[in-house]
Amino acid sequence: MFRFLKKNKSPKSELDMRLETMKLRKLSYVDTDFSEFISLMNKDVKNWLKLKPVNYYAIKREYIMGSVYTNEDHSENYVSFERYEQERRTDKSAVYPVDFELLSKALAKVGIIITRPDAQG
Repeated sequence: MFRFLKKNKSPKSELDMRLETMKLRKLSYVDTDFSEFISLMNKDVKNWLKLKPVNYYAIKREYIMGSVYTNEDHSENYVSFERYEQERRTDKSAVYPVDFELLSKALAKVGIIITRPDAQG
């Protein structure tokens, strides 16, 4: 009866379904010119390291949220970014594939140390 009220959701892509099965970490970064940052990311994902993590005690009115997706052995990793203003999302990036070395460096900047499972022993 109220079908007309339902939003037509576009079907999920294969990547979106894959991301749902992966571990998710949310990281907050100091706000910067989002469109400029995304254009840099489109050229080279290593530009992720240019973002500065938000101090835990800082007031976060405007910030960039990074969503990091990883599988168990960190062989498959992705990152996407969203800009928030007054707790509302104002912009969103694409999903970028990331290699283990870049992931390790980016997470180390926020105090998360990861190792490959094959390196443990």
